[in-house]
Amino acid sequence: MAGDLLNAQDTYEAMRLATRFSKYIDNEPILFDFITKNNVVNFDMKEIIQSRGFNVKFDIPLEVNEEIAFIYQLLKYTTENFDRYDTVSRAYAMYRGAKISDSIREFNREVVKLLVNHITDYLEEKAIELGIDEKPNAKVLVQGNVGQLNFTETGNIQANQQNNSQNSNEELLSLAKEIITALKDAKIENTADKEDAIDFVEEATNSIEAGNQPKPSVIRRARESLSKIRPVVEDASYLAMQIDKFVQAVSNIQF
Repeated sequence: MAGDLLNAQDTYEAMRLATRFSKYIDNEPILFDFITKNNVVNFDMKEIIQSRGFNVKFDIPLEVNEEIAFIYQLLKYTTENFDRYDTVSRAYAMYRGAKISDSIREFNREVVKLLVNHITDYLEEKAIELGIDEKPNAKVLVQGNVGQLNFTETGNIQANQQNNSQNSNEELLSLAKEIITALKDAKIENTADKEDAIDFVEEATNSIEAGNQPKPSVIRRARESLSKIRPVVEDASYLAMQIDKFVQAVSNIQF
């Protein structure tokens, strides 16, 4: 759901996705528990938004817990009081020729992505604490209403599953290297998105070359970064085809 919001372009669709994302956080015990622990300051969002200049970005707090609280409250207020997402994103693309979709993209990258990254890091820390990230057969079980995490083993990995994993990694490695080369040569206006895509795909490549299965978090970030690049790449181009193959390949990987 976070990925859908981060890739949104239309102001009304972005608002719909932001509402869905906000409600999901509130209704998911683990996520809401995380937000509650960090929601340490109540911000007057009505005053903050109304007093902000037309071309002034939001002053996001430096402290991590305050940053989480600010962005969460900003999304909540926005989805509950406005119909258009560019009501809050307008200041994030003020250059000549900028479109509403540009302001939405930049707002999501500079603001919303911070919250998404904090949530992701929190869940990955929980997985590490429980050893879930080291157990290829582990499944996460959500129990109770206070964010309790448990995991369960689902059986031993069979030899054919290991072989399939090895073949998948070799295919992924080949695709990743081709994508990195194509990305470096591609002319993409948003250099930050381009650099993110290269960095995350390279991280996945390094894991595979070291003989390790890439962590789910690495694969997810690589996939999300490529998904942001894909809409600005011509459909018939070599890069577009390789991105589509990579995304399909990682979607079939079982962790």
